[in-house]
Amino acid sequence: MRPIFQKSSKLWHHILWLVWAVGYAFCFPTYNMHFLIWIIFIPVLIFSYRQSFQKTAAYSFFYSLIFWVMTLFWLIAFHEISLPFLVPAYSLYNAFFFFCIAYIAKKLPKYRVFALPVMWTVNELLRSTGYLGFQWNLIGDTQWLNVLFLQSADIWGVWGVGFLILLVNSVLAELVNTWIETRNLKESLFKHRGALIAITAVVAANFIYGIITYNYYEDLANKSEKAKVALMQPNTGSFDEWWDVRWENYGKIWKLNAEAAIESPDLIVWSETMLRNFVWVYMQSYPPDHPVNYFNSRFIKMPYEFDTPILFAHPEKLADGKNYNSVDYIDPRLPGYVTYAKIHLTPFGEWLPFYYVIPPLKKMIESLGAASYSPAKDFVVFTGRKGKFAVMICFEDVFAILARKFILRGVNYFLNATNDGWAYRFDVGGPFPLWQHIAGVAGVAISVRRPIARAVNTGVSGVVHANGKMDISPVPIYTDGYYVTGIPVIDENIQTIFVKIGYLFPYLVTLLAAAAMVYAVFGVKHKEEKHNV
Repeated sequence: MRPIFQKSSKLWHHILWLVWAVGYAFCFPTYNMHFLIWIIFIPVLIFSYRQSFQKTAAYSFFYSLIFWVMTLFWLIAFHEISLPFLVPAYSLYNAFFFFCIAYIAKKLPKYRVFALPVMWTVNELLRSTGYLGFQWNLIGDTQWLNVLFLQSADIWGVWGVGFLILLVNSVLAELVNTWIETRNLKESLFKHRGALIAITAVVAANFIYGIITYNYYEDLANKSEKAKVALMQPNTGSFDEWWDVRWENYGKIWKLNAEAAIESPDLIVWSETMLRNFVWVYMQSYPPDHPVNYFNSRFIKMPYEFDTPILFAHPEKLADGKNYNSVDYIDPRLPGYVTYAKIHLTPFGEWLPFYYVIPPLKKMIESLGAASYSPAKDFVVFTGRKGKFAVMICFEDVFAILARKFILRGVNYFLNATNDGWAYRFDVGGPFPLWQHIAGVAGVAISVRRPIARAVNTGVSGVVHANGKMDISPVPIYTDGYYVTGIPVIDENIQTIFVKIGYLFPYLVTLLAAAAMVYAVFGVKHKEEKHNV
């Protein structure tokens, strides 16, 4: 067969993969060219059909480095070790699964149309699972501005939406591959007419389902009672001095609370670690007239001063002696307070298991002030003045599996407290992590059909509704202010299929992938053919 590109030059190989890496990155915020995700895997998928497993893995690793740097370059502002560790690690993930895709395509050619969606779903599941999971920039997340296609996440999660997108890539890759071989588009369309009709029908059904459910939950939100919340956005740098300028920080916080309280909200929501002191342990360890408690006591009195409940966000050392990233709900009309501590901690930044057993790693981690928290286990549900709510701290709100467990305990809506104040460190973060974060929230809100109100230190603050529609705060990013808005109090008895079955879809896909690889390795004899793209 005559090669489509010159056999003597590998330049086109690099161009194909570079187009994939850049185009794939452009699908995510703040590039937001989400339409590309429906076709961007086509050229590299055809490459994997025609080249060796090893070559496919090598190219995918190298160009995955470019993809991850383009989408996660801002991690250098979070912690210096994040970018050089995560980028190669996730590139190895990609290389391994591209190897599997190429292997399946050659060993089981009749079923290769499913290789990409199956293997990539497993890829995204593995890098998102466990305490070190980083569920960020999934295929389905690209549709955060195209939420009609995201609505089916309430059935199979955002994983299912990604599976459908990748299946479209695979079907079109089959068409293009045949077109390359035959040089006859009409013949290629006829050969693949069954698959094209089937995938068109599935995409159309997904779109129609999206229209129906989007409007249903829009109507439900309009009819539901609203909890009026004030979302704080103090815009303080995570690496800025705290104690030496504590009174200036106190003045900013007090002013924001006072202005918000004038609007009589049902709750004032602080952003994550808006107060950086270990409040309760200091109150118990030092006398009331000690300087640290003279300062801390001002915050504890705020809910009573404004006669308004406050979701009070700060680090804390609890009864077990461990440090936790926590929030306290203080209602001046009720005795005491209720605490929730963060369950899924940020890898490396907040927690790294057993880092202390390796002296050089221990020294480096502690010099960066990282890994200082412990993961909590309790799924706490708060009873507010209007409805019951749960809190997800920082990037917990991109984990639908966490949200699902709260829903099973009966909640009407979610609150999120996030501190992205590190994002403009070294002037490299900019808007990328802020918008990538909220893009991942859309699929979660849809999966469990609950609104998520986000108080973010530097923005983007606002509400992601149960149908994925976003009510963005008018306070610009990297600006201090507050936003008062209403959160629909959704009936706690509403449970989506996803809530009832959880991650069943990606787990079944993982079993399918494992079975396919076992059969391809041990059950099929095949002599690899060599082709040139």
